[in-house]
Amino acid sequence: MRGLRRGAAGLAMVGVVGLVLSCGDDEGPTDNTEDGSIEVTVTADGSAREGVTIELFESGGATALSSAVTDASGAVEFTALDPGSYEVEVEIPAGLELASGQARRAVSVPSGGRATATFVLVTAAGNVVEITLTSGLRFDPAEVTIEPGTTVRWVNGASIFHTITPDGHSEWTRATMSSQGEVFTHTFDATGSFPYLCEPHESSGMTGTITVQ
Repeated sequence: MRGLRRGAAGLAMVGVVGLVLSCGDDEGPTDNTEDGSIEVTVTADGSAREGVTIELFESGGATALSSAVTDASGAVEFTALDPGSYEVEVEIPAGLELASGQARRAVSVPSGGRATATFVLVTAAGNVVEITLTSGLRFDPAEVTIEPGTTVRWVNGASIFHTITPDGHSEWTRATMSSQGEVFTHTFDATGSFPYLCEPHESSGMTGTITVQ
């Protein structure tokens, strides 16, 4: 019985010491959350788009917390964010539109993690003219007249190697395509006449002209 009493006393003493230490070290609740970030990517007609403004908002907020412009990789990152709900909004450049969705989107930032959002832009439908590179070795249509600011979209209609080569000017850099459905686009801002040709099929009459006026 003595041994039991000594053991109980020892446990009681440990409990008192533990209580004292616990009371002495009490500094309130600890915040274990870590900052997170949001990476936003913007593409236009399938390529990274530099120079697009992205704004960051609290969820439902009317005033932007921050804004930044996409870099050469089409990306921007907002860092040191408290975990929680945010919204990001893209300022759509002239002549472009969203392929789908809204310009402002909700994003949830995890503790210590990175959230992502992507905006896919395309040339506005009213400013696009499409030319098909046909299996009959023709640009269809071959002669196109457009206004400044219009984008011409060449589409390879067959699995044939073609070039879209400027003929006597440098309005764009020579483009090549060999797969069906492959696309090359160029936006014309200056007025003038811009002839072009397909190098391997020029002798077959595969030439065209873009007139901007």
